[in-house]
Order: sequence, then C-alpha cells, then structure tokens
Amino acid sequence: MNTQLMEHQKLGLTWLKKMEEGSNKGGILADDMGLGKTVQALALILDRPSEDPMRKTTLIIAPVALMRQWEREIHNKVKERYALNVHVYHGNGKKHDFSKLRTYDVVLTTFGTLGQEMKKKREWGVALAANPDRVPTKREKLALLGDECKWYRIIIDEAQCIKNKATLNAQAACELQSLYRFCMTGTPMMNTIDDLYSLIHFLRIRPYNDQQQFNVHFGRPLKSSNRGENKAAMKKLQVLLKAILLRRTKDSLIDGRPIITIPPKHVEKQHVIFSEDEETLYRGLETKSQITFNRYLRQGTVGRNYGNVLVLLLRLRQACCHPHLINDLSVDATAQDLSEDIMMALASQLSEDVVARLKEQEGFECPICYDGVENPTIFIPCGHNTCGECFAKITDPSRAIAAGDESSTPKCPQCREKVEPKKVTNYKHFKKVHMPGKLSDQERKEMENVSDDGSDTDDYDSEDSDEDETLNGFIVPDELSDSDGFEPAQDIKPKMKSKRKGKGKEKAPKKTLAQLKKESLRNRAAKNHYLRRLRRNWQTSAKIEKTMQILREIQENDSTEKTIIFSQFTSLLDLLEVPLSNEKWNYERYDGSMKANDRADAVSDFMEKPECKVMLISLKAGNAGLNLNKASQVIILDPFWNPFVEDQAIDRAHRIMQQRRVHVHRILIENTVEDRIIALQEKKRELISTALDENAGRSISRLGERELAFLFGVRSSF
Repeated sequence: MNTQLMEHQKLGLTWLKKMEEGSNKGGILADDMGLGKTVQALALILDRPSEDPMRKTTLIIAPVALMRQWEREIHNKVKERYALNVHVYHGNGKKHDFSKLRTYDVVLTTFGTLGQEMKKKREWGVALAANPDRVPTKREKLALLGDECKWYRIIIDEAQCIKNKATLNAQAACELQSLYRFCMTGTPMMNTIDDLYSLIHFLRIRPYNDQQQFNVHFGRPLKSSNRGENKAAMKKLQVLLKAILLRRTKDSLIDGRPIITIPPKHVEKQHVIFSEDEETLYRGLETKSQITFNRYLRQGTVGRNYGNVLVLLLRLRQACCHPHLINDLSVDATAQDLSEDIMMALASQLSEDVVARLKEQEGFECPICYDGVENPTIFIPCGHNTCGECFAKITDPSRAIAAGDESSTPKCPQCREKVEPKKVTNYKHFKKVHMPGKLSDQERKEMENVSDDGSDTDDYDSEDSDEDETLNGFIVPDELSDSDGFEPAQDIKPKMKSKRKGKGKEKAPKKTLAQLKKESLRNRAAKNHYLRRLRRNWQTSAKIEKTMQILREIQENDSTEKTIIFSQFTSLLDLLEVPLSNEKWNYERYDGSMKANDRADAVSDFMEKPECKVMLISLKAGNAGLNLNKASQVIILDPFWNPFVEDQAIDRAHRIMQQRRVHVHRILIENTVEDRIIALQEKKRELISTALDENAGRSISRLGERELAFLFGVRSSF
C-alpha cells in the first residue's frame, strides 16, 4: 500500500485475517466513523488474495454515494505494481455477465443494483416454473445471484442498509455465494436487536442465522421486562459479539494512548423555562395527547395507531421549540413547482387498493428517518410515502452527480420502484380528493385560499396588515374530551374585520405563514415576502432567547469562534433568522430546500470567511457528509429519537483537523417530552454500549409501547 496503516488499523487487519482463517469465515468490523474501515478492508484484499483464478473476485456492496470513493481509495492507496483490477457494476457498467466479472480482482456494486437483481431472479423463477426447458435470454441472466456466481469474498459497506430482513436488498445479500463474508458498519444495531439478526443471517453464523433460534436466545428475552431473562440474554449476546465483532471508537486506547488525537468535546445540557403563554400551550397539548394515547392503550390499538401517536409526539416536540410550529409552519418539500390542480389530479390517479390502504392508515411514519409526519409526500402510483425533507434528499440530482452517477434515478424506499419528482402528491390533497370530511378547518381554508394555478393571491410587494396569528390562536381550550385524535384549536381566534379592496370588492383572505413558507421556496421575491411577514409579526420563544444568549457569550469570550446551530424544524431556523438579522450577525443557511450550488456556497462562505460566525443547518439535511471543522461551538435546538443522528451532526465539527475543543450546547425544556426523549436516548445508549462492550452506542429503537407511554408521561418509567 502507498499509505502507512495506523496502529489500530494494523490490529484491525490482524483481526480480519484471523476471522477469515477461523471457522466463522468473516465477521463485523464496527469501528466508529472516521477510523478507516475502508483502508483496513483494502489491506485485507491485498494481504489475502485468492489462489484460485476461477474464484478470485471480492464483491463490495455499498451505497451509490460511496462507489467513487471506493474507486479512489483503491487507486490511490495501492502501489502501481500491485494495482487491483476494478469494475463498477452499476449504471452503464451492468453490461457484463459473471463470466466477465470473475476476471476482476474487485467488483463494486450498490444495494439498489443488488435489489434489482433479486427482483429479476424471482421473475426468472416464475418463468422457469412455467417452462422448465426455458433458456435465459441475455437480459434474464443473473450476474450477481446466479447459480454460477461464486465470489471469493463479499464485503458489505454501511451494512446497516440491510438491517431490515424484509427488504429485497437484505434478502438478496443473504443469497449471495462466497467463501468469506464481512459487514462494515459503525451502527450494527441501528433500530432494534432484530437489525443485528439481519447481519448475522448474511454472515451465516450458526445457529443464530436461524431466526427462530435468534429470537429464542436474544430477540424475546432482550425485549422482556423480566430482568433475569434480560441480563442472561445480554451476557450471551456479549459472548456472541466478542466472537464475531470488532469495534473501536475515537475514545478507545491502544497501549494507554488514544487512537486519534483531537481536542475533546464537552456536551452540556442547557435547560430553559417556558414563558407563561408557552407553558399554557404545552400543558394543554400534553393533557390532550395523554388522553388520546391512554385510549389507544385501553383499546390495545397503539400498534395500529403508531403513525398517529408519532404525530402527537411531534406536536409536543414542536410546542417545546416555538408556538408557531404546531400550526404546521413546517413545509413539506413535496412538489414545490406543482399547482394545486395537478396535485389533486395526481391524487385521483391512485388505484383503488392504494386508496383503501391510505384511508386505513392512522398517521404516518417516514420509512427513512422513522419520524412522525403530518402531511407526507405520496408517490404515484405505488402510494408509499416519506416526510418532505427525506423526499427532497432522495430526489436531489446533485447527490447522484456528487456520487459520480448522473444517470441514477430515485427509488421508493419501500418497494424500490422509480420515483418521479413531478409525479407525487401529499396527504392533504389525497384527503381533499378521497376523504374531504377528514380535512381540518385550517387545511380547508388554506386550500381554498390558493388560486387555480397555485399562485399567491397576494402581491409580494404589498404591505401586510398588522393583524396576525397570536398565541391566542394556538391555546388549547380547557374543555378537554376523550375525542378521536387531536387537532390544535383553529377556531378560537378573534375574528378579523373584513377589509374591502376597491369598489365593494372584498380583499382575498391573508395567507397563513405556512402558505407563505411553502411559496417562499419558489423564488427570491416569495422568500422576501415570507421573511417580511415573519419579521413584522415575529414572536420569540424560550429556546430562541437562550440561543441568542449563548451566541453573545461565545463572541464575548472569543470573537474568532464559529457556531453551528442544528434543528429538525426548518421553520424554527426561519424564526431564528429574525433576531440574527436584527443584531447584524453574519450567518449562512443549509437545508434540503436549497439548491445544491447554494448549499455548497453556504459551506464555502462559512469555512472561508472569518466574519461569518453562524451556520443554521437542518438536522436531516446536514447531519452527515459535511466538513465544518472551522466551527468549535455546536447548538442542538431539539433532541432527536436517534442519538446517532445527533452524534453525526456534532461530528461535522468534532473531526480530524479540529484545533479547538468542541463545546456542544443542548437546549432543552425541563419537565416536557424533551427530558423523556433524552432519558430514552441514554437508556438505548446504555443498552447498545453494554452489548458492544464499548462506551459509544449509536442507536435508538423503533419506539415500543412502554417507551411511548413513558414519552407521554402516562407511566413513571420504562
């Protein structure tokens, strides 16, 4: 190799060789992010080549975004005299069959390509059953999963991508044939203990690659409330993982010295207190949510209403940040350029079975980020959905271009069918077409207040009136009942006096902030109009006040420090822009609604301009892949279910080349759902840390019934 392995990488190579030479024929390399798993795997490929020229190829499966990175690493890290013959089996590279692929030292492919091959294999199986004498055509031949496709070694990078055993990708991976198998992932348990089963099933570690055996020994007892069963199963799991898994973190020591030397990070909880109005709002929402959740508990329907429960929790989390957020200020990036008529027409195209399925759903959970979503983006024709921000990510062409694959098309995360960004609708329009009686009063008003071509009925250059939404419009009334679901009060605002424009002509109703925010994504004039309204009627919140206080203190202590501010809610970042602008802070913005060039410029300006002190980042858009090591201060405005997502966000600053100690400020409201989210995070960290025997667990499970009850505060513990 052209590069000198670090000490922990040498030990990693020794472990990888030992695993291949042992009875398991592989294992899980679970080193933390940034410790060089790719380099260690490459060293193994060079150190243990196949002696059989007919079975010499290492197959590497990774996300499409890592294809070019693997190619570069292989090219740059290997001396020319030992150069490996590499082929990328993806896009235009899929013309080869296995007889050609077996001539390469390394074949790179993606999870999506593997899933498509599995689909083709099943179709061929059906065709063969109908005609046993049929000979496959060139298009029907399998290059990865055929009977003759025998690989020397298989390495799955980012192996958490096969954590769901029900997906085509996971099923295809488990059908691959090879002598040796490895998983590489910093998060071997991303959601639940079941995620680990999928990796063990791929590795063929007996007897636990059998699901029944795995559930008997680990699955059921680790989910049990019986402490004795739980403890015994955990010990057994530790023994298993010690035999098949190697994990080191940034805090791990070798010979008493840390693996890498960067200044430490300091994480501090900053508790703040609601204003009186915020407190009234939050407690009303919490009481109403508890009533609804208790009813689900009594009826035994928590599972069936899981998506709806997540939405209830979403509103509580929003109320902790700012009152305006629960009035659906957040915008879905569904189809910013599609008119209302087009979205209605698309909703009408859904088949009867898809319509029936969507009608039965009680709330929605995004299959990518696992968060609750009120108005999901719905794909045509499959009817599957995601939250708006995740939709923006999977349909962003710049991500494919950055990965060196301009021909890549987005796929539905559930059925892997092609997703066309212009052929989507959302749940609000679905309801208007198929369930008009389910529309809330506010949704109905908003949809009626949009012209046929989807344009704003207001003039962007006109001045807004002084009247606007106040906290009065968000307060939950005292008369709480055990009613179906929960909708924030919409009809208790003081009625505005009607205004007339011209001769007897009534002026169109003023648009809500939610509508203006959605329209602000179209162009600069619309964005300015939205920000003017936001500034004119702006209200602060406890979190915004605390954030500004922290920023002032940072600058007073050291005027050269830069700060990154993360939030799950882009609308909270909008609201924070007002005091930042008022106090003349120089700041940048990074979120999924921005064009790729604008995001790149924002990162460049933040890193290169000393006067730029603050970067506002959407947690989902910027938690990974960014290098922002010029920042040494990080503010997390709201906690997320998965602490790994927050850790990735913090690692934008706390990474190699960081010269300063990184300070992390987590702004929380005491005695709310946020405290319970933090407690749940810590519980999950402890569980995973115990299982992996390293103090760096990176996971949170899909929330169980006891955990949901704890989050709503209807039980004291979990």
